[in-house]
Amino acid sequence: MDLSLSVNPYGPPPYLREAVSRALLEVTHYPDREQRRLTVGLARALSVPEERLLVAGSASELIRATVAAYGPRRSLVLPQYTYEEYARTGASVGSRTRRVRMPGLRLDPERLAAAVSGRALVMITNPATPTGEYTPTDSLAPVWEAAERKGALLVVDESYLPFVAGGESSAGRSPNLLTIASWSKALGVPGLPLGHAIGDAPVLEGLRCQILPWNVGPFARHLGLLALERPAWARRTLRRVQRTAARTRRELRNASAANYFCVPVGDARSAAAALGREGFHVRDLTSLGLPQHIRFAVADDATTERFLSVLGRRFPGTVPGGSPLT
Repeated sequence: MDLSLSVNPYGPPPYLREAVSRALLEVTHYPDREQRRLTVGLARALSVPEERLLVAGSASELIRATVAAYGPRRSLVLPQYTYEEYARTGASVGSRTRRVRMPGLRLDPERLAAAVSGRALVMITNPATPTGEYTPTDSLAPVWEAAERKGALLVVDESYLPFVAGGESSAGRSPNLLTIASWSKALGVPGLPLGHAIGDAPVLEGLRCQILPWNVGPFARHLGLLALERPAWARRTLRRVQRTAARTRRELRNASAANYFCVPVGDARSAAAALGREGFHVRDLTSLGLPQHIRFAVADDATTERFLSVLGRRFPGTVPGGSPLT
């Protein structure tokens, strides 16, 4: 069971076959470069003006476009522990990466705000990677206020926000703020990536200069259109994931608000190998600078309960709650 992949375990949605059937009729044509239907539908669903919305082939494409547009020869300010792609992409364009310490693996907005320099690019995830901790939108105000004062750009990657019960997007809080979102994680289809960004029109124009033309293929586009037309499946399954995550959170006594958890296990590599022999693939966080931690995502209740049982047996103390999920 692959628990290293933090996506909706109940995917793909039931309308996937319909999306594929519709897309097959269009593969001999170039897609709409502007993605008008998808943009209009999403803008309506999010109550966002169309000019403040950019649809793209994935959240990863938007991350790379943002760094390419606003990172060259500038300071790239990152939390000490975060998604590795930010620093990797920054290095490819000559960004000067600055890491902000995270005592107790927690994001400190005031500490992050103090690190913002003139015209810097600041990138964070909310909920955080790899801990899943969610920072309320108002608590991020010191960071975007610092970005406004210094002429910097704050990017909040909200790819896992749909898994946070009661989570609120930061979109629209500041002209110096860009939010990035992923559809494929919530829909449980990482093989059909789709994403969008929300920001002021001048900021989005910089991204448009970097993304590839025809970047959203017909399969992802029709999946997105059907997701907008039929939102009930996503709402229902995400609530199931949130309930399982809440019970797991109580079991582990963990601060994560998302569908994934960062757990200390001593030696991450040997722990990941041991759990692999039990049939569970988890993420070893050594490459992230946390050689004593693993990360796993919740699945359905039965699978998650089996995993927590194995985790508690293999690594006593990691599951202090001790009561079954069901």
